[in-house]
This record gives sequence, structure tokens and C-alpha cells, in this order.
Amino acid sequence: MAVGFGVAVQKTSFATSGQCRRVIIACSKVGKGKTDACYKARQSAKTDCQAKIVAKAAGDGLLHLVEVNNEHNHPVNPSTARFLNCYKKMAGSRKQESVGQSNGQGSSRPDEIECEDSTKIGRLKLAKGDDEAVYQFFANMQNKDPNFFYLVDLNDHGCLRSLFWADGRCRTAYQYFGDVVSVDTTLLTEKYDLPLILFVGMNHHGQLVLLGCSLISNETVQTYTWLFKAFQTCMLGICPNSIVTDYSKAIQGAVLDVFSGARHRLCLSSIMKKVPGKLKGHPDFKAIKRALKKAAFDSLKVDEFEKCWMKMIVDHGLENNDWLASLYENRHMWVPAFLKNTFWAGMSVSQRGETISTYLNGHVYPKTSLKQFFSKYDMILQSKYKKEAEADSESHKTPLLISKFYMEEQLSKLYTFNMFKKFQEELKATMYCDVLLIQMDGPLINFQVKECSFIEDGKATENKDHEVLYNTDKLEIQCICGSFEFCGILCRHALSIFKFQQIFEIPSHYILGRWKKDYKRLHAVDRSLNDMQVDNVVERYDYLTMRCLHLAELGFISDDRYQVALKLLKEVEKSLLDDGICRDRQPRLLSFGMNSNENVQNLLLAQLGTSEGNKNSNSLQVKRRGRPPKKAKEPNMEMLARPNKEQDQYDHQTIGNPRMQWIYQQILQDDQIPKAPSGRRTG
Repeated sequence: MAVGFGVAVQKTSFATSGQCRRVIIACSKVGKGKTDACYKARQSAKTDCQAKIVAKAAGDGLLHLVEVNNEHNHPVNPSTARFLNCYKKMAGSRKQESVGQSNGQGSSRPDEIECEDSTKIGRLKLAKGDDEAVYQFFANMQNKDPNFFYLVDLNDHGCLRSLFWADGRCRTAYQYFGDVVSVDTTLLTEKYDLPLILFVGMNHHGQLVLLGCSLISNETVQTYTWLFKAFQTCMLGICPNSIVTDYSKAIQGAVLDVFSGARHRLCLSSIMKKVPGKLKGHPDFKAIKRALKKAAFDSLKVDEFEKCWMKMIVDHGLENNDWLASLYENRHMWVPAFLKNTFWAGMSVSQRGETISTYLNGHVYPKTSLKQFFSKYDMILQSKYKKEAEADSESHKTPLLISKFYMEEQLSKLYTFNMFKKFQEELKATMYCDVLLIQMDGPLINFQVKECSFIEDGKATENKDHEVLYNTDKLEIQCICGSFEFCGILCRHALSIFKFQQIFEIPSHYILGRWKKDYKRLHAVDRSLNDMQVDNVVERYDYLTMRCLHLAELGFISDDRYQVALKLLKEVEKSLLDDGICRDRQPRLLSFGMNSNENVQNLLLAQLGTSEGNKNSNSLQVKRRGRPPKKAKEPNMEMLARPNKEQDQYDHQTIGNPRMQWIYQQILQDDQIPKAPSGRRTG
């Protein structure tokens, strides 16, 4: 039942004493059945499935497995298996087992409320018209998106318990930005009517991107385990490097079970929001809140946090506070001093005053119903995609520089606009930093950076001292604040050391590809050099679908790219539909027709350089207003002198040829970024 198929006793053998000597338990679809289409359409139709187990009696009087075959020749469905005839007798016992597990391993959060009505336990609460809205939403998504994924979880009575879905854009975004995932459970609080959970990531512009959605009926370990497994299945089994969640023991247990290899972090901002509700009745509430923030945000080292925490507990007599005791027990999962050696892509706060916005800010309100949410789901996503496209366009403009340091010019050409602005803020703040040399040990130099107080966001900052370790041979730098490891941007303290050491070019290992303006293109090209080798038809289909979605991500940014991508897809489709391809196993890219869009041809000729169109370049010129264009450079005579046969062979290159990878890069590249010279640069 857990895997999703029915069972049947295929054969048994008993001794005269009545003891079972041999038994074969097979899949319920064993046997050939009928051949007519009406019979084959039934859910119970036989498919001659060979999945089975064989057991024989041994001398100890027990049955021992002697043969096991777990391979099915038909799809399995765990969501509907419980309705098969062979499992109907087990419904009562399974229900008792589920209740027992829920009582023993359920969520220990004090703010979780269990419904007293047993008919509502494990059942998603739907208002009038919500069921129809869910059906219409999923039908529409499947019609327009072939890569739409969803999974449904039903309880023992066939009622909807949990629901997970992700469209093609979400699944593609995970391929780029799935290294750090945040599980947003904000809407599960009592003031919202929508029990919605969001999986979100951070793109290369520092914007939140949607990776998946879910509706759940309760907050138990079993529910979250099912949800995380559904997410993992949707993303082809690829687990995130780091995951950020709310503070809940139910979620912690599920993360440990499903994402055991990921670094788990509890959202610090959500913990701070719960402080008033947990401690407001205490007479020293305000002083406790200040001490808690100081311990969390101002402690650069673990021992500093330990001292501040113990002082807060002793000074205010909080030794018996269970909530604070639980927080301290899990301190390695939420205190920045314990987590600064892990990359979080800005998905959680690390400094006082920082806030993390939610993906649905301004779109969902406490009284928003499920029906209303589905009605504007597409509009919400379109607004987010539009902002990402605008950020892509903005990043190709030249930003205003505030200094004459080469490092600023260097990153202005590489980073997206939003990420460059963050670097620029750190560079600007170096004017408040004084560098003191503390100790030298060969190539290792220990510095102390004194950060003077200044006004930031209208508030005065405090004086702070930061230790910075610098290796002159390897050009490696490590600050006690851990800013680069935490968010991928060099901090003001590290930049101050570079300036002090007359290093005005950022070393390549401190330029994070994650924040580059051409990150998607680089990621796609890198994947093209390591194509997945699969022998299964389903896996081939999934992999090709994901690759096409990558191309869609690169092609929708501008009209020119869209036209080029559309033209190439049409030509590839023609090539695959050519029966001759299958015979000689030599797929080729058909030459572009003479009646193709003139805009597309001009762009292709400009990017590919050599084509038969060069023989008659005047025919491709278009009249335009203003000063006439300068005379084009003479074409490559060696290429033009190539024999016709060789030219045709050049034009009709195979899809699998490495030259196609070069074409792929050249067509999609907006501008060439000159590589900065390596080594030191002064001035």
C-alpha cells in the first residue's frame, strides 16, 4: 500500500498437518487478462506483472524468503492504493496505527491546536467552491504546462489531506537556485484562512523565486515528511545544500528524515516575532528582549553568545522558562555565530534591523480564500517574472561608480545590478574602518579592523572591532563576521584589508558566480558539457523537458532572443521529424529558410559570423533613419573560398557536435565581458 500496488496470493502449498510449506504473493495485476480496450481501461486490469515474493518453510518452522522481484511493468500510485479491494479490510487497523503515531510523534509546538472533531483530523478544510477551484486550477495548469507536477495525499476515508504542486518555471528555477531553500509557513498562523506553505529560493538579483506550493491539513511529523518527499520527488531527487524553516519540532524531525544531508537553519526573524507572545507577561520583558537581541546579533564568537545568554538567564531569573531552554538547546540552528560558515544566499537575517519579506507580500491577506488565491495565482507569478526580467535588463546597463578603485569597476561588469549595489555599500563603508596590524607569522597576517560609529538607515551604529586573517601568498582573507561565507559578498572589513595591502582587484575566488548577470547562461552551458546519460524512456523525457525549460529561461528575456530561440526550436523539430535521421543516426540542424524573419536572420548572421548570406550581404541591409552605418569589415576570404560541399557540411552541423555548443553560447550571449588581468593591480 505504501508503494502503490495491490497484492494477491498467487499460489500456496500446505502439508497434511496444515502447515504452509510454500507461498507466492504477487502483484494484483499478475496474469494476462483480456485483450479488449474496454477491459484494459479498468484500474484492475491485468498487465502480466511479474512482481512477487516467494517464501518456503524451513526447519525452524518459519517461512523464509527465497525469491523477490520488486519490478512492476505498470505505474504505481500510493495515493489511491488504499482504495483497492485487497486493502479495504486493513482500513480500520491502519487508522488506529496512524492515530497512535500521531499521538506519539506529533508536533510539540504549543501553538498547534488539534481539532476535537475526529472527522476533521487529517482533512484539509475547504470552503464552498474551493474543491471546484482546485480542480479547474490543476486542469488549466496541466493544459498549458506539460512539466506541471502535483501530488495528492488522501486520508483513510478518501478525503484530501495534503496537496503539493510546482509548475515548469518553479522546477527550472530550482535547477539554478536550489542550493538554498526556505520553507515559508507564515500563512499557517491562526489569522490566515489559507493553510499554504511555500518553497522559495533566491535568484541572482537577490529576489525571491517560487519553487513549489503546498496545502496541508495539520502540522505533524508525518505531514511534513510527506511534503518534503513530494518536493524531493518533484525536483528529481536533488536535495538543497541548505534549508531555512520556522521553529517547529515537527519540521525539524521531517527535515532530519528527508534532507539529512542539508544544513538546517531556523528562521531568526520568526523566532524574534514570537518573543512578545512568549515573554510579554514577564515584568522585565523589554530588558529581556534587548538582551536576547544583543546575544543573537552582537555575538561574533560562540563564547560571546554563551556569556551573554547566561547573563540574561541569571539576571532575569529565567532558569525555568521552557521556551528559552528549548531555544538554547537548538542554538546551533538559529544563532548567526554558529551558522556564519555556511552559505545562505541572503535567505535569513544575520544583523540587527534586517528583515526578510515573504513571497506573497501584498497579494494574500488574512481573509483570502483558497478560491481567491487560485484565481490570482497566475497574476502573482507574472508580476514576479516581470520584475526578474526588468532586473535582467537593468543589469546590462552601466551603473554609476562612487570611487576610482578598479575593484568597483571590475564587479560592475560582472555582478547583477542589485548584487553590485550591495558590494558598493560595503565599499562605501570602508571609509569608517581603521586597520591595525596585530601579528605576522610568515604569509599569515592578523589584522584588527576598528569600525567607527556612523549613521546607517537613520540610526547610529556602535563601535565594533573585527579580527581579519589574511594570507598574502594565496590572497585569502577571512573576517570574523563571516559575511562572504554567509551571503557571498565581501564585507567592509575584508575590503579595508585589501586596500591597506594595495590589492585593488578582487581575487577570482571571491567573485561568486551565483551573483553574476550571466549566471543562467553559464549554468546552462556548464550543464550542456555534462549531459546525463540515461537508458530509461521516462528519464530521457524528463531530462529533455528540463533542458528545453532552461532554453526557455534564456530565450524569453528579450524579443530578439525569443525569435532566435523559436526559430531554432522549429528547425530542431523538423530535423527530429525527418525519418532519414533515424536511419543514419546522424541528426542535423536544417539550414534556415529564405523566408525566415528578417530580424532573426540578421541576428543569426551577426552571431554566427559565416553563412551563405554573407555572399549577398546587400540583400540583408535594412533602410533606417539617421546617419548611414559605417562600411562593414571585409568578410573572411578563407571562409568564402571554402568549396560548396564543405560549406554545406559546415552549415548542416550535427546537434551533438561540440560546435553546436559554441553556437549555443554565441547566440545567447548579450555582450563579451573582458577578463580582468590576474595578480595585483595598483592605482
